[in-house]
Amino acid sequence: MDTLRRLALVVEGGASCVLATVVARRGSVPRGPGTRMLVEVDGTCTGTVGGGEIEDAVLARARELLGRPGEGTATVDVEAKCGGAVTVFLERFGPPRSLVVVGAGHVGATLAETAARAGFAVTVLGRSRAGELEGRPAIAMHDGEDPAALAALPHAGESQLIVATGSQDADVAWAVAGLRAGFAGVGVVGSRAKAIAVREGASTAGVPPERLERLRCPVGLDLGAVTPGEIAVAIVAELLLLARRGEVPEGWRKRSRG
Repeated sequence: MDTLRRLALVVEGGASCVLATVVARRGSVPRGPGTRMLVEVDGTCTGTVGGGEIEDAVLARARELLGRPGEGTATVDVEAKCGGAVTVFLERFGPPRSLVVVGAGHVGATLAETAARAGFAVTVLGRSRAGELEGRPAIAMHDGEDPAALAALPHAGESQLIVATGSQDADVAWAVAGLRAGFAGVGVVGSRAKAIAVREGASTAGVPPERLERLRCPVGLDLGAVTPGEIAVAIVAELLLLARRGEVPEGWRKRSRG
């Protein structure tokens, strides 16, 4: 299958991939400029950039890009054993940034609208007040009563989850379910006490320790946010930092007062 056609199918299916393109050649190498190879998350490859040490180096860098959401491009220079060398440009492609919001109260509804305007494809689990979120093109609404529903959502590993039900017990249950489902990140509107409760619940549920590192509670940058609109801005700003840089600088996170 043509690499560009496969790229379109992968992205339309909600997954990420890396397109590697030979952009320069020096001396004798198997492939010239314009040659492409597509690398998918599961290691599937379409096309080739020359095999051998060239392909090994490109595959290694492609895997790094797929594991670091903040990185979008890279360049690899490889010297081949045959005496030549190539420069390969890598681009990471993926579906629109995806956000799942649990809770459609004042904070959840405002967050969904703010995130949609920032380019996120938003799924809201819960019922909005007077149907205010219904019919928005970038916002999908679903009834959300059972945290087990998170396990059925596609491509959790590509999505961020924000929990804002307004109930501590419910927030803890949904956050633990999100960690178990393997979301890229799980943010909870709450306090230090709630964070401790989530960690205890996750440990009891057998969530792998490395997944607990994806928990952010309280979620959002430390902007002094108070109103639902301000809280939504603080959360979306944090999500954008994670998407662009892969991390939030030390001291930028909201500090708990609970």
